[in-house]
Amino acid sequence: MMHIRENYFIEKDEKTYILKKRKTTDQGQTAYDELGAYDSIKEAKDAAIKEMIREEVNRRKSAPLHEIIPLMKQKHRELSGDNQFFYKVTWEM
Repeated sequence: MMHIRENYFIEKDEKTYILKKRKTTDQGQTAYDELGAYDSIKEAKDAAIKEMIREEVNRRKSAPLHEIIPLMKQKHRELSGDNQFFYKVTWEM
């Protein structure tokens, strides 16, 4: 499984790339929610970017739209640059 950023991971199976998000269960154990399956790593990466942007926007629910739109654009620029996005990639066994 490839660690992308924060709690996001991509796992490869025979045919697809599966985007997962790490969480802690009520019992304190680590678990992963499957967020989607994609044909390419680029599609999985793009989906991860959208999820991270969505989380950031949700954290600022009370912010007016004129503040949210530039935030979304900035976050997308930060996360979509290939070198920036994959800078912290690590593999877990």
